[in-house]
Amino acid sequence: MHKAERMKLCIALFLLLLVASCQAKTLIVDPGESGDAKTLLAAIILAGNGDTIQIQPGNYAGAIVDKSVNISGSGFVIVDGSLAVTAPGCRVSDITIKARGKDAGVSFASQDNQLVRCTVAGIATAVKVTGMNNSIRDCRIDSPQGVEIFGAKNEVLQSAISGSTAIRINGTWGGMISGCQISALQGVLIEDSKGNTVDNNTFSGNGFGVVLTRSHDNDVSHNNLSRGYVSGLDVVDSSRNNLTNNYITGGKVGISLRGSQNCNVTGNICVKNERTGIFAEGASQNLLVSNNLSENGNGILLQGSLENSLISNQAYRNVYGISLRGCAENVLRENVFKENSYNLRVDSGQGRSGSSNYDFFVQDIDQSNLADNKPICYLVGKADLMVPTDCGFLGLVSCKNISAANLSLKNSSMGVLLVNSTNCNIQNSSISWAETGFLLLDSQVCTIFRSQARDCKIGFAADGSSGCQFAYDQARNCSAEGFRADNAQGLSLLECEIQFCQSGIALHESRLCRIQNSSTGKNQEEGVLLSKSHNCSLIGNEAFSNDRGISLAGSNSCFLQANNASENNIDGFSLQQLSYAHVQSNIALRNGQGIYVQSSRLLNLTGNILGENSRFGLRMSNSKDGNITENNIYDNRIAGANLVDCAGFLLYHNIFGKNGIQNAADNGQNQWDGGPAAGGNYWSDHPVFGNPADAPRQIPGGRSDRYPFQDPGGWL
Repeated sequence: MHKAERMKLCIALFLLLLVASCQAKTLIVDPGESGDAKTLLAAIILAGNGDTIQIQPGNYAGAIVDKSVNISGSGFVIVDGSLAVTAPGCRVSDITIKARGKDAGVSFASQDNQLVRCTVAGIATAVKVTGMNNSIRDCRIDSPQGVEIFGAKNEVLQSAISGSTAIRINGTWGGMISGCQISALQGVLIEDSKGNTVDNNTFSGNGFGVVLTRSHDNDVSHNNLSRGYVSGLDVVDSSRNNLTNNYITGGKVGISLRGSQNCNVTGNICVKNERTGIFAEGASQNLLVSNNLSENGNGILLQGSLENSLISNQAYRNVYGISLRGCAENVLRENVFKENSYNLRVDSGQGRSGSSNYDFFVQDIDQSNLADNKPICYLVGKADLMVPTDCGFLGLVSCKNISAANLSLKNSSMGVLLVNSTNCNIQNSSISWAETGFLLLDSQVCTIFRSQARDCKIGFAADGSSGCQFAYDQARNCSAEGFRADNAQGLSLLECEIQFCQSGIALHESRLCRIQNSSTGKNQEEGVLLSKSHNCSLIGNEAFSNDRGISLAGSNSCFLQANNASENNIDGFSLQQLSYAHVQSNIALRNGQGIYVQSSRLLNLTGNILGENSRFGLRMSNSKDGNITENNIYDNRIAGANLVDCAGFLLYHNIFGKNGIQNAADNGQNQWDGGPAAGGNYWSDHPVFGNPADAPRQIPGGRSDRYPFQDPGGWL
């Protein structure tokens, strides 16, 4: 053999040996004698990069994996302790890892590693990832903190994770959570991160499903969230996130945008969430498109939010379809409302007493929105128009000279809403099943004429409005008031009828209002209530079969004339804690009490008929100063007049006829006659001769009528 050939042969043998030495080998870990090592740590020491370590069934201590190896379990392998992977390109599979201390069960401090088909449990964090491009797949993880990710482009796939927080992504980007079964108080928490994807996962729990905090440009899609989440998808102080095609049911809130901007919320299905399907608070310029919202408290609820676009959403069978509360300049297009208790709600978000900030009502809502197949008519700043008759909702904001007639509306928070509008006229219209049938907010000189509100919470309402008139209107079966006014001035109710409501007519903190020739009957509480409402007139009204007929509380300088308050359970007329009332020529028959007066002063009760009441015709307590004259008080079961701790009243020219136990009683300092010229009163139980006579009639309690009359009306 030539020297050159021998040299070639040597080189070939050397290369063969070199290749053989570089081939990956498999090391067996067995606590018995048949393996290459008895512990995982010993096997790692023996292994080279690229080798496989196969672990036989048994319990083993944890280890630091500082070589690029493939570690796999054969059978039931348990690692009691932690695996700290510091080398890149490692693969750990088919192992159960039980971390005992505060360290994570598995930590990836390097890149391109895999955790496959493993079960990881611990008392703190199960898996902690600080390196990049690592993968967790087909694993079962159960720990208070499931997976914590601080590195970029890591993924968790097809895994079952339970704990307090299942997955936390913090200060990084490019992560992927997909195909996982997550049961946790908090499912996926993404903090100060961007460009992450959470898709096709199934969540269950009672805290928060997916939370994005101070994060942007993330995608959350095709997830299924169920059970009792406070919020399924919770986006806080974040922007430009995509929340698409998720299914969320059974929680408090489906999707929440709090202080967030420019997010895309599209194609989600939110069903049976207690408060709302989609919620936005302090949010702006978000896009809500083609979401399906059914059987929620609110389909969509925007609160204190502005310049959001709501397009082509379907709101079915919710309590409220879409609510805009304390919001401004939102755009609604092609949304469909059906079978909601209240299709559309627009208000100041401050409760019944509205804000004077009309910006809360400035919304861009056109007739492409349909409420039960009728277009929503929402006009802002318009004038001199006639509204179409086929509206499903009517809102007039800062409008003038707008007319509407023959509307038939139902199932809206407010059927007709007038805000800061002037000289608008609604007539011959009917509203049913609304929170408030007709609401006039800070409006002037508007008229609601020959219209009806049935089965509403409040039939007709005026808040902060002045000079408006309600004429020939009817309210029936309202669960609160048939008519309510707050902070109103100069309102008129003429020939209106209110029946079968909680309260008939209620005025609160209003003044210079007039209620005339109206009827309130069979209401559960007051037929008419004036609370802290002054200088009002009630003339020619009927209040039958209510709890109380006509009640004034803290309402001064009011005038009541020719009203009939009869057959009410407690009082025909109730006057409490007020000054300067003139009550003239009214009728109160067959009530508990005809007129009841408490803690009031400067009253004039004249020419009233108070009879056949089950207790007293007139009962007064803790009141002073006034005239009680020319009243006919008869056939009341206990007493005609009963004055307790009263003073300064002058009572004369009254008829006391055949009252039950006694005609009158008075323990105070009151005068029961007008002197010898004017005389006193007629008493059915005290016959005298003369009109007036000089045979005093003693009043139980210490007073007396010095000049009683022989004949009823003998003073005429």
